[in-house]
Parts: sequence; structure tokens; C-alpha cells
Amino acid sequence: MQRKPVVLILTSSDERGGAAENLAAAIRADGEFNTVVLDESEYGRRPLFGRTAAVAFGADKRRLLASGAASAGRLLKKGGRQGKLYGRNRRVANALKRYAPEYVLTVTPYAQAAFVEAKRRSGADVRSVHSVQAFVLPEEEHPAYAADMYLVENADIKEALVSRGIPSKHVVVTGLPFDAPEVTPIEMEEGKQELGLPRTPTVFVNADGRDAVEIMGLLADQGDIINIVCYAEDVKLLAALRAKADNAETRSNIVLLTRRDMFDEYLLMSDIVVTRYEPVIIYKCFKAGKPVIAFAKTAAATRNLDYLAERKLIMKASSDIDVVALIYKFMQTDTASEYVKNGRERTAMFSTANTANYLAAHLGG
Repeated sequence: MQRKPVVLILTSSDERGGAAENLAAAIRADGEFNTVVLDESEYGRRPLFGRTAAVAFGADKRRLLASGAASAGRLLKKGGRQGKLYGRNRRVANALKRYAPEYVLTVTPYAQAAFVEAKRRSGADVRSVHSVQAFVLPEEEHPAYAADMYLVENADIKEALVSRGIPSKHVVVTGLPFDAPEVTPIEMEEGKQELGLPRTPTVFVNADGRDAVEIMGLLADQGDIINIVCYAEDVKLLAALRAKADNAETRSNIVLLTRRDMFDEYLLMSDIVVTRYEPVIIYKCFKAGKPVIAFAKTAAATRNLDYLAERKLIMKASSDIDVVALIYKFMQTDTASEYVKNGRERTAMFSTANTANYLAAHLGG
């Protein structure tokens, strides 16, 4: 029995939202390819663990992305070599030999940069696809310009890549590789009942550190007008949120969520989502029909949120106190339905299955 060709998917620990596994599952389901997913724990610079691994990863990421601009366009032809293979480059090159992939798919800047460097140094001849996980072309993704195909969320990123010399036919608008079901009013009512949520509007808060504590405190001060679900991703944050909740006048309308496997279920049963900039959360909200209030902590996040806010896809909060005013704006006007409509229309034609079908049609053997 002849084995199916393989797609090698490279990711790294800074990926959020499971893009690599989502694409791997869709590609396998399409039926033409098998998939292998590797992160830098398997191909990285050195096999380290714990805090040391995080420090090494950060240093290697900065070096790779800083040098990417100079090296992105200088891939060697088949059979060429440049420098000695060692460490990460050797492990990536060995993976290419072992799996003989039909093509390599990368979902983070680090993964793409690592592949570009290993390919250049080993002289490997394999096609690559880079999935851009953003709404605006990241300024630091210079190594991505050495890919053979790009999967992007929108036509503006495509135009930005074309302006950098990438042929238009090599950039495909596929949306982001995150799916979520559209939830009907009846499903909302039944789902809230199953989760024990009251009928009052539920606000889902996805934040960290001081922002999570401050936002939950501001929402708790609104009394029983709204119900609050706040996700705590670590023990320290959970303790701070519990202390804030215990001092609230109405404790019964606050849910502190600690299980990641319940994250999407509560998200889908919420009426409004407040989140730090995370493309996966925002994109899922578009698909599920959830109005989004988002805030930024970095320049890159600000650029993305400004882009989305200008198109009335999300509302951007400039400070924690802004969140409350924006929630009431969604609750008291028809604004929420306008934003929900915009998000659904933006994502209606995209899915991971459609992306897998496209890759099979254009990159199949």
C-alpha cells in the first residue's frame, strides 16, 4: 500500500490558539496528505527545558528575525551549501530528509525563520507555505518573504506583500485557521442554562495580570446588571481575581474559569467578549457572532486593533475604564448587531477545510 505524501508543519511555543493543529487536522481530513507537526522543542537550537528553554528561545527568535531581512531573498539553488549544519539547522534538515514532505507549512515567524535558515544552509529543495497569523502584516516577519506561498487573513496583507515583490498569485486570502460555530438565540438560551449562567447579559473577559483584575472589578461594580465570566490562566491571577470577587457586592454573578478546555464553551455562551489582542479569540468571535471589545499592550497589537476598529469589526478600549462604557454602548444600542454582522460577513467564506482543499489543489503531487 502506497503511503500518502506528508506535509511538515513547523510551529513554536509563541503560537497561540492551535493554528498548527487546526491546519493539520483539516489537511488530514481532506485525505490527500498526512501531516507531521513539530515545534522548537523538537527542532530548536538546543534541547532545553523550563525557564532556560524560554530564555534560549527568546534569544534565538530575536537573532533570527533580526537577520531575516538580509537573508530572506538569498536561498541557495538545489545542491548548494553555505556553512556547517549544526543544532537547529541540522534538526530541521534531518526532518526534511526523514519525512520528505510535499511542502512545509509554517505558522509563526520563528518557525518560518528557522526553516529559511536551515533550507539555505542545507541546500534543501522543498516548497514552503507561510500562514500569517495577524490582521496587519507584521513588520518583523522578513523571513516570511522567502516562502513560496502565503496564506493571509485579508486583501490588505496581500497588497502589502505584493508591494514587497511577492507575486500576487503566491498570496492567497484564506482568513485565519480558526473555526467556531455560529450560535443561535435558542442555542444561547439552552447553553446558558446548562452552564448555570443567568439570563442577564454575560461578558467574557480574557485578560491577564492587572488588566484582568481591574476590568473584573469595574464590571463587578455594575451590580447584577451583567454577568461576568473571567478566565484565569495561572494560579497567581486566579488568587487576585478571587480576592476581587469576594469583595464584590454581588458575588453570585461572577464565574472564574480555570479550565482551558471549557474556554470556548463559555466564550460561545457569552453576549459580549472583552479580550487582549489575540487573533484567535477575535476571529472566533467574528464567526460565532460575538461583539468584541479589545485592548492592546504592544505597538503591533495596536496596529491590528486600529485596523479592525476602522472597519467596525471590534471596539478598541484605550484604557480599562473604557471597557465599561463600550459594554453599555453594545448593550443599549443597535451597535452590537452592526458589528456582529460585519464580523460574520468577513469570515463567512473561510474555513480550515477550504484552506486544506486549496492547498491540496495547488500543492498536490
